Amino acid sequence: MVDMRQYSRKVRRSLLQRDLMFGIPTTGLLVLIVLFVLFVYMLRMLLFLVLIGLLYVIMRTLTARDPYLIDISIENIQQKDVYIP
Repeated sequence: MVDMRQYSRKVRRSLLQRDLMFGIPTTGLLVLIVLFVLFVYMLRMLLFLVLIGLLYVIMRTLTARDPYLIDISIENIQQKDVYIP
């Protein structure tokens, strides 16, 4: 996190914090909504409600200390592997 003394003017701490919805970042919430719509609403697999609830709890505990963890993980998964001979 950025130190408050680095700015020449007073900066509110709320401007430096990450916006979270229901305790998780918006990309994580978007992943949960897509899984909900796909499995529970379209395919009528009600068992995935438990899985989505479990994923929400896991995401919330992982982002308690670092709110950027889910974004970094998703970006890392989407990067193409480069192999140097």
